[in-house]
Amino acid sequence: MGAYQRLLAHLADDIERSVEMTLFFGAKKLPNYHKDHVEHHLLVPDSDEAVIAAKAIQEVTRRAGHACIFNEEQDRIRGLDPYDSTKFVRHGLPSLLERIRKIVEFEFPNDPNDPTVLVNVTSGYKAITPYTSAMAFLYRLPLIYKYERSPAILVMRPLPVELDTRIVEACYETFAQLRHGASVAEWQDSEEYRKLLRLGYIDEVDDVCALNGTGSLLLFAFERDAVVVDITQEAKEAVMNSVELGDRIFKFARDHQLRSNKTELKSDHMVFDDGNNPYRIFYENGTVPRIYGAYANHDVYERQLRKPKTNHYVYERVKIVRRRDAYAVEQLLSPGRTV
Repeated sequence: MGAYQRLLAHLADDIERSVEMTLFFGAKKLPNYHKDHVEHHLLVPDSDEAVIAAKAIQEVTRRAGHACIFNEEQDRIRGLDPYDSTKFVRHGLPSLLERIRKIVEFEFPNDPNDPTVLVNVTSGYKAITPYTSAMAFLYRLPLIYKYERSPAILVMRPLPVELDTRIVEACYETFAQLRHGASVAEWQDSEEYRKLLRLGYIDEVDDVCALNGTGSLLLFAFERDAVVVDITQEAKEAVMNSVELGDRIFKFARDHQLRSNKTELKSDHMVFDDGNNPYRIFYENGTVPRIYGAYANHDVYERQLRKPKTNHYVYERVKIVRRRDAYAVEQLLSPGRTV
């Protein structure tokens, strides 16, 4: 009998052997969070053992007539290895924060006044707990915790707090470039780098430097409702005049995978085209996307496509801020470079 089959039999015999399953069934009974339908979503670190455990929990939950979500491709968090601090900080932690963001914002949109997501901080490596807890605070999500050997479930409701992310805005270039790490030699002479190192937002491991957990959370908190782009005056005015175009650019700028999947090279222009709609974004790659064309009219877009691309666009670095059903284009605390 393989490891999966042994674990499956072990859990099927007594589901209380799994903290995850005990919490799942217990959460369904919490009076303040009672829902007609509850799904159990598992995220696991980057190990084969964790994947086997998740698949066993998923199957036992299914046999009990309930829903359990685990998709190894998305929910095995690559690089989330608490025994490798460099890999954990450079790849695992940013991937974990991004996966939680997509669950909360797109898969199960959350209303702070009627939460649709509860975060279990009982399970998993203790090195991960501070970051899942911080994400719960950022998104106003209740935390649930199984109290030692008791069947009781503790609930910590969201705190009315906001992170001060002005340091991210003022040093955005450094934060963005150290998201996944770089060589210490490339950065050690930078005044901003030394400042963030003193403040404790960057770690150095041998010859590699990267945002640590606190730095990653600050960057994530800033980028939750704001994206930074380099943009021409013409494109900036187009965004300010169209909520729909602002929404497209916001999603385009914050999601690298979406940007890559929906970009086509057309007549020497890199064009972001996300579907059957008139919105098109012309851009260049840089530390942040560099937008020189944004169009909400297909005829205007076609005319621009026929024009040759130049090498002399003048960009301004701005932040595009999401505010309820609108988007505002604002100058950064640090103006950035004009090229």
